[in-house]
Amino acid sequence: MGFRLLSVSLCVLGLSACAGPIETRILSSGEGSGTPQTILREDLPQSAIAAQARQLAAQQLEERGYGQSDAGVLQLHVAFAERDASIAVRTKSTDAVRDIAAAKPKKPLQSCKDREMRLSVTLTRIADGAVLYRGSAAEFHCNAGAANVMPSLVDAALRDLDQPKGAYSVKRQGLE
Repeated sequence: MGFRLLSVSLCVLGLSACAGPIETRILSSGEGSGTPQTILREDLPQSAIAAQARQLAAQQLEERGYGQSDAGVLQLHVAFAERDASIAVRTKSTDAVRDIAAAKPKKPLQSCKDREMRLSVTLTRIADGAVLYRGSAAEFHCNAGAANVMPSLVDAALRDLDQPKGAYSVKRQGLE
């Protein structure tokens, strides 16, 4: 009886943790930014999650040789959004309807609602407004909070900085 109770408990704990493969959807575009340049230093946003996103992106860019300066030649824009994953975001042009963000169906035995977390990073050349790089990363999560997911989203959004690759997805293990 003790072994059976332990087995059932472990199974329930495993299901409740919602650990498993997480699909990260990545979209990158632009001419790429192979040569590190300086980024215009700006004040952090007032929102704690927006400030965390900007700090993590700036830190990762700094590790790649992109310093910050009051006379920077690039502007860094970082945006974070979170939405209920059961809601689709669509656009309509003439008679064509296109999903910008498709709704995600609930998985069997899932005990909580998924949310989509999306982070976008844009590097723009200040002199002429050219977008050198635009990268975004999005994931669905049931239990993980934005602060926990942010480092992975920043890594994925900046993954193709030197050579944008378009749309693709990768999988990783983590807390859903």
